[in-house]
Amino acid sequence: MPPLRRRFLAVPAAALTALAVTQAVTAGPAVAAAAADVSTTLAARTTSVPAAGDISGSGQAVVWRQKTSADTRAHGWLAVSGGTPQDLGRLADTDETVTVHAVSVQDGVVAAATTTNPNGALADHVTLRDLDSGAEDVLPVAYDSSGAAGDERYRAQAGDGILVQQNYDDDLVRLVLRTPNSADQTLLSGDEQHEVLASDAHGALVLRRTAPGWDHRIVYVDFATGTTVTVAEPTTDELPQGLEFTPGHVGVVDGATLTEWQRSAPGDGPSKVTLPYADARWISDDTLAWYRWSAADGAAELFAMARDGSTPATDLGGTATDLSVGDDGRMRLTLYRDDVDAAIQTLTDGRISNAAGDATTIPAGPARLDALALSGGALYTADDSSRRQGVLLRSALSAVPAGASASTPSRVLAYTGGLVHQTLAAAEGRVLVEQGSAYEPGHFQVYDEDGTPVGTPLNYADVSVVSVVDFDGERALVSDKTTASDGTLLLYTFEGGHTQRVPSGSALSGGALYSSVRNGTTSTWSIRRTDLTTGKVTTAATVNCLPGGLQVRGSRILLTTCGTAASTTGLLLKAGSSATTTVDSSVHTPILGTDVLYTFTKSSDSTAVTLNAQSLTGTSTDTQPLFTLPDKADTGAADRWAVDRDAPWAAWMDDTGVTHVVWAGVPTAASSAAPAGFSPNGDGKTDTWAPTWAYDRPVSWTLTLKSGTTQVRSLTGTSTVGKVAPVWNGTTSTGSAAAEGAYTWTLTARDTVTGRVAADITGKVTLRRTVPAATVTSPTVASSAATTASVPVSWSAKTAGVKSYDIGWRVATRNSTGVWKLGSLQTWRTGTTATSAVFGKAGSPVKPVAGLTYRFYVRAHDDAGQTGAWSKAATTGIPVDDRATALRYTGTWKSVAATSAWSGTERVSATKGAYVSFTADGTQLRVVATRKSDGGRFAVVVDGKTVGTVNTYAARTAYRQVVFTRTLGTTIKTHKVQLRILSGSTSARSTVTLDAVMVTR
Repeated sequence: MPPLRRRFLAVPAAALTALAVTQAVTAGPAVAAAAADVSTTLAARTTSVPAAGDISGSGQAVVWRQKTSADTRAHGWLAVSGGTPQDLGRLADTDETVTVHAVSVQDGVVAAATTTNPNGALADHVTLRDLDSGAEDVLPVAYDSSGAAGDERYRAQAGDGILVQQNYDDDLVRLVLRTPNSADQTLLSGDEQHEVLASDAHGALVLRRTAPGWDHRIVYVDFATGTTVTVAEPTTDELPQGLEFTPGHVGVVDGATLTEWQRSAPGDGPSKVTLPYADARWISDDTLAWYRWSAADGAAELFAMARDGSTPATDLGGTATDLSVGDDGRMRLTLYRDDVDAAIQTLTDGRISNAAGDATTIPAGPARLDALALSGGALYTADDSSRRQGVLLRSALSAVPAGASASTPSRVLAYTGGLVHQTLAAAEGRVLVEQGSAYEPGHFQVYDEDGTPVGTPLNYADVSVVSVVDFDGERALVSDKTTASDGTLLLYTFEGGHTQRVPSGSALSGGALYSSVRNGTTSTWSIRRTDLTTGKVTTAATVNCLPGGLQVRGSRILLTTCGTAASTTGLLLKAGSSATTTVDSSVHTPILGTDVLYTFTKSSDSTAVTLNAQSLTGTSTDTQPLFTLPDKADTGAADRWAVDRDAPWAAWMDDTGVTHVVWAGVPTAASSAAPAGFSPNGDGKTDTWAPTWAYDRPVSWTLTLKSGTTQVRSLTGTSTVGKVAPVWNGTTSTGSAAAEGAYTWTLTARDTVTGRVAADITGKVTLRRTVPAATVTSPTVASSAATTASVPVSWSAKTAGVKSYDIGWRVATRNSTGVWKLGSLQTWRTGTTATSAVFGKAGSPVKPVAGLTYRFYVRAHDDAGQTGAWSKAATTGIPVDDRATALRYTGTWKSVAATSAWSGTERVSATKGAYVSFTADGTQLRVVATRKSDGGRFAVVVDGKTVGTVNTYAARTAYRQVVFTRTLGTTIKTHKVQLRILSGSTSARSTVTLDAVMVTR
């Protein structure tokens, strides 16, 4: 049934005219893209949602009226059980295209009211189609635009018939029921006018004005009996709060009271029903629905619940034209869903039904995208053509070697608080939209990517007096032309809704406000940066002219004018740098993006303006033409083009609604791997230098290698997939071997499609032909360097270009069977740049053990990335202290403390014949003693044989001296050793001071 609307919601004629002008699309110039570009398109947004007055439902059959993309005239559409909709638009007995005025379905019969009048006059016939049999009947309507007696107007369907209003006696009308093959049945007469509020095959609710008082009455008329009962008598032509028209009942709602008549016996009088909610407006057999104004988002929110109150009220969103009740007593609404562009959805018990066939996808119809915004490689469009509340769409953009691509538009906002007039700006994953209409307060609102409102909207009764100058995702700069602000610039923070005045010409970037300030009375101006979080103010740049039209992106600053107000020359500079570049501002205000500058040029006949892009990171300063700017839809509409200030993209829309997106950037290296060096020495290891770079675009490239300022070699190539993989074998351009040393390389890449040059990549590579080598040293006996078990180890390079070292160690230990075995090489230091360390101190892997022998090794890494072999070992033994149990003393011996001795003690004897004995399992024997002025002599006996005599005399005391060394063999065997005291050379030189013994293993 048609919607039950309040009369005061009618749109004034002036507003309708303005809307028609806004939606008109004027033809613009042919938009020519650059000869070579990287671009993609998004299909025209063609889906629109019909209003509830254009929807009718009966069981699983749903029909609606809608325009197609190819035809400006409305068609009728039918869907049964959620199946593919059928176009009902060509039902007349003519081959001409018909205009569909109304469609409805009742009791399995579809009615389409149409006309063949090219001017869209009212319906002159109604075609009835039986969905079961397919049979059709065409009932004429004697429409006469003069309104003379006999003039007829189609009012509504009545099952397999129609309700027609007829004029008679010049100023009276009657309502008749017309059915195929039957005479007309007069239902009501003697009236001034009729409006059918609801109807089905059995009866109708009619608003009538009757003579002689021409008062208002809402009556229910029963078709079978002709019985009429008055349901309500409003004092004006405004409808009651709510009406009921279900298969079983008719009635009127007043507050929370429903006065209800049974349609089977309307003359029996009404009954009173208390509703579970006082705001109910629409009533079906199972559902109550109503609207409630929301001050938060300035919209009428649709609520629904089960009629018997068994389910709570649910906010369904929507607008005042969304709801319709079919002759089956079920409610339906139209909406955008996540899975389809638009749908007609059935409500059951106040909730959206998920039953099969209860959701009908709406086919393509015209829709207008009225604005574009780009940010961070995302395209935002606002679609406000199909409903009072707009839909905001987002597409992700990418430029890869295969070309540009755009994801399928996804809805950011399925329902917004008020009409989306245009997408004003986008930044940091957020969008700023202007909302409101002539009937709603205007405001600016920020939304996240998921459609969540951010912060407090900026409200204005008339948004035409303000304009958004800049937006950074959190704040907006607004030029306020209201009387109170008198055109000043306001900084509005959406989080908290805070407003403050800022200097004119300011700009936002990176959480800071930039503004220009004159330096006293001088002719210089400072560009000041104010951190909006800390309030700290710094000077970003200084210029020698009056700056105007400030724009900032990162460290770059653009002054769109620099000088007088009439200046047509801008200035591009970097924070902290005195270097500047002039920019032409004569055609259109240039736009500074991140790493790209957008400029404009005119054609020779000044009829077309071309948008150009200049990369600020590449080595080339050439500008590239992108496209010719399209015309606006009308003078009051938004521009149909936009640029991305955070990523190199630009977009424009043609007259058919197709959106064209052009990549404006230069190739970038997404990843790289460039070895630090190589060694072309023929050993099969890193004989070539083979760096790789992965660009996001197909490129032609040149790699130049220099020694100092002299070019040594140049390599070139082309990659359709963006992979650059040159190979240098270490030869010069003449084929001779390049000298060892460091070389500077520079990679230049150019996009093979657009010709745009990427930023150069530079670095160094080292060529070495000699394998790096190093040597390691350590004391043979640990006691020679210290009094405790710690070993100073040092190492050094033997070849050029060594950058770091690995240090390893091994030790021989006795296994469970008593056999001495040398352990595996273990790492002590890796990649160290140090040249010494102490084994046994902090960072040592183990604490050295007395009686064991440690071997140290080193290998070198050079600047060419080579790793040398492990060096020869430096061997250090840890001696056994004089107090060790392995030493057995015979005769007179005395233990004394000595700070400078090994482990702090010594064993002393001056008795001839006294001795110390021990077992030596090893290849070498060393005796550590103290030499003194009273030093005596001792004999060394190995396996019962005297192998040497040692004199420990010295004029000055010397601690931890290796006084005897003896090779015991080439393999480890067990030997019996004695150190026996001999008579002194004199009585004053007869004392032997033993410190330690060491056996190399």
